[in-house]
Amino acid sequence: MRLVFAIVLVSTSFLAWGQSEVFPFGDVKLGRKVLEQKCSSCHIARFGGDGSGMFTRANRRPTSKQSLLAWVQRCNVNTRLGLDGEEEESVAAYLNEAYYKFK
Repeated sequence: MRLVFAIVLVSTSFLAWGQSEVFPFGDVKLGRKVLEQKCSSCHIARFGGDGSGMFTRANRRPTSKQSLLAWVQRCNVNTRLGLDGEEEESVAAYLNEAYYKFK
């Protein structure tokens, strides 16, 4: 019986380990700060207002946390912002909380 319990315990811990969070290093507060300091001026210039129109376009929305992170990473590369991985994840975490609400 102990052997069965040990096997079940080890198996379930590997399952939990394999389901990592998409933004494991993302900090929502840091993401908002990075967005305001490094991204908003371009978004405002392109979309007006506070720049949030960038995130609410019906035909240009991410469909998952993974696609949201890829979108942030692509913007970082294309605009040469120089964000590190933590900043990218933080911006994605902030955008998810503020606009997308992916689980």
